[in-house]
Amino acid sequence: MASSDVTVPRQQPVPDGPEGDEGDVTVMACLKGGSTKTTTTNYLAFVRALRRKRKTGQGRPVKVLDADTVSQTTFRWAKKFKDEQAAKGTKLEYPLDVERYPFEDLDDYIAELQADGYDVFADIGGGNVALFHKALKHANRLIVPLSPSGLDVDRVAPTFTEAAKIYGDNSRGGFETYVLLSRKISDKQSREARVELAPLIFLGKPVRVLDTEVEQLIEYTRQLGKVPTNLDEYTDVWDEMMRSEARKRAGLTEVYR
Repeated sequence: MASSDVTVPRQQPVPDGPEGDEGDVTVMACLKGGSTKTTTTNYLAFVRALRRKRKTGQGRPVKVLDADTVSQTTFRWAKKFKDEQAAKGTKLEYPLDVERYPFEDLDDYIAELQADGYDVFADIGGGNVALFHKALKHANRLIVPLSPSGLDVDRVAPTFTEAAKIYGDNSRGGFETYVLLSRKISDKQSREARVELAPLIFLGKPVRVLDTEVEQLIEYTRQLGKVPTNLDEYTDVWDEMMRSEARKRAGLTEVYR
């Protein structure tokens, strides 16, 4: 397996904060292509690997599963890095263990990885509902990355409808759900998206839209095949989710905005 070390020159020291347990599973999905799933999967996996390294002094295994049966961009991201390193004759290792896994037993494989202590990030393709259901069987959380355009917002409700169908079969007794907005041209788009998302309900509660948003900067789109040097926004995303889940574990009631 690749080294779990992550070098992030521009990243500030990791602040104290709650973290999930080993065998933590994050599913990235939206029943539509092109919703920033790949970028979100990779950046949050980098944050998780960095957090584990800095907080424990040793690497914890982070497995990224590309379960997109069409594009498999997450796998190509890691492959491009490795190919470029080989061409340069350098020995830098990719800090995440990435695997293509668009197979029928995805749920069983995730369970095996959990048992081995892996933290799992699963990038699920937009059109494969069956794999979406399988990934959620052992998930701690579902993140729906959303570029705030009308077409993307329209796919959020069907995504949560399908998630509700498998919620009762989750091996952990359920999973947390989040929508992560990215800003395109102006803050106005994300404000309008929040208004459109406000009526959506998941299992009797409002769909949780994270306060933290990420910019759709050209810097992010240029990171394919690279280990990013700026994880600040995605660290904030991860921290918001971890604080929310820590409060829930402590028995405190979440107040949704």
